[in-house]
Amino acid sequence: MVAYLSAIDYVVLSTFLLLSAAIGIYHAWGGRQRTANEYLLAGRSMHPVPVTISVVVSVLSAVTFLGTTADTYINGPQYWVVLPAKIFPMMIVAFSFVPVFYKLKLTSIFEYLGMRFGRAVQLLGMALNCVYLILYLGVVVYGPALALNAVTGLSIPGSILAAGVVCTFYTTIGGIKAVLWADVFQSGIFLAGFLVTIIASCIHVGGLAEVFRINARDGRGTFVDFRLDPTIRHSFWTVFIGFGFLMTSYTGTNQIIVQRFMTCRSLRQSQLVACFGNLLIGVGEAIAVLTGFCMYAYYAGCDPYTVGAVQKPDQLMAYIIIDLFNRTPGMSGFLISAVFSASLSTISSGINALATMVGQDVIKPRFPELTDRKFTVILKLVSVAFGFVIIAMAFLASRFGGLLQIVLSLIGILNGPILGVFTMGIYLPWSNSKGAIGGMITAFLVGVWLKIGALVYPPPSQAPPLYVDQCPIDVFNVTDIDITAAYRVLGATSDPVVEEDGEVATTIYALSYAYYTLLTAVITVVVGLVVSLLTGPTDPAKINPDLMSPVGHMLCCCLPKRHRDKTLCGVEYSDDANDASIGGEAFTLEVTEKL
Repeated sequence: MVAYLSAIDYVVLSTFLLLSAAIGIYHAWGGRQRTANEYLLAGRSMHPVPVTISVVVSVLSAVTFLGTTADTYINGPQYWVVLPAKIFPMMIVAFSFVPVFYKLKLTSIFEYLGMRFGRAVQLLGMALNCVYLILYLGVVVYGPALALNAVTGLSIPGSILAAGVVCTFYTTIGGIKAVLWADVFQSGIFLAGFLVTIIASCIHVGGLAEVFRINARDGRGTFVDFRLDPTIRHSFWTVFIGFGFLMTSYTGTNQIIVQRFMTCRSLRQSQLVACFGNLLIGVGEAIAVLTGFCMYAYYAGCDPYTVGAVQKPDQLMAYIIIDLFNRTPGMSGFLISAVFSASLSTISSGINALATMVGQDVIKPRFPELTDRKFTVILKLVSVAFGFVIIAMAFLASRFGGLLQIVLSLIGILNGPILGVFTMGIYLPWSNSKGAIGGMITAFLVGVWLKIGALVYPPPSQAPPLYVDQCPIDVFNVTDIDITAAYRVLGATSDPVVEEDGEVATTIYALSYAYYTLLTAVITVVVGLVVSLLTGPTDPAKINPDLMSPVGHMLCCCLPKRHRDKTLCGVEYSDDANDASIGGEAFTLEVTEKL
């Protein structure tokens, strides 16, 4: 089914895009963007509320809006465990990573790697993060365009250009302030898209209790699966542990998010943003799971994916929006704007982060004589360049659809090595640059090997069945229900494959994708530490304590001095350094050598 948008819908959608662009214009001419500090960090003067909202919507992209809802529809609600899984990243990011980064007054987080391990590690970490962001943002632009085209007939090139050009425009001229306030504006529409869909679906099926009853009847009532099998896609442990580490990497060692922490006025405010941001990300993902739950109840007995009304599960969210509100003038346009909101907030954040990394980690060290004004102009030009690169990446994905799965797989592999090298830096004072490089490269190669193996030996589907037994006869022709549809009804997503080497597929390559970040991070740390010890470990006494996490000192402050020194691995902290991880102005570690 393709239900084309009305003229009113296009007016609503165009108004949304123009308002997003207007925010950039306001901050370009009405705000202060004369220095790089103002352009990239808003002069470190932002209130924590808009920063927290920006953190949340930067993580909850179109992948959440379209992908998480579809995943819940197909596989069930076990993904909701991401909400309690945020406890771990809340604590680690707020009290371990943020104090170190804020004390050093970083603009690019990879400046830390340069201070701790040297220039080579800094550039390698930055390169991995840039590759990750370009691949990810290209998918964030292309995915919604494809879904909207299939359901509404909206042009794929038009959607890609609209999202890419508008984002590039307001990000380039307005800087980080425009990005933050645009995120605040877009967050309301993004949330409304979920809530309106939930309410309308519940009304249609007879209430929220009926939604849960229908899902339980069809074998989708399992919210918690405590089985320890690491090949289960979304058990309690794979989500709680795996996504806990994934979110730690995304909110603690990702330029997009950490740059927002650095815009706050004090360390205490940055820590509050880290805590509440992680918590609200979990709430947003739980709302997405509830939306997918309601979608299934709405279509129970007549699955649009099985009958061919949509070609991919990611199109289901756009499909139900049109199905529910096609007869309400402007409503479909408003909810399609929610899809664009989910994309724009992440794309604009990514463009700004890419410009920051290239500016601070590449251009500024290479041309230190640049005036601040010239550097700001260069940053804007770099933002424009990355905007076009992301648009090109989206068009590339549209031309080579078969590569999309590989791209998405590589994205999950790139987070772990970055988390691992930062963990080495702030917790393991013996680690050196050779260990950092060796660990990152080894972890990346292992991750690629496992993912290629998973593509060659795909694990069997674990999804519960989908049904079409209640569809009216005019929904499809009887001749259209072929063997492919029959397999979909049984829960399979492709033709059955007889796996000759089933042992390999189930024991190695069937590992849940949720564990990839944890696995590659652990490999980075273990290999990095071994290589460091073999090649000559760093002398802890020579390390600037500002580069190490203050959590260790806080936990060991009550021990006798001789035991505390051993516990702290020889790093020379001052006696009052335990205050550093608690609150803002008390962060007073003594510097033993200048950065």
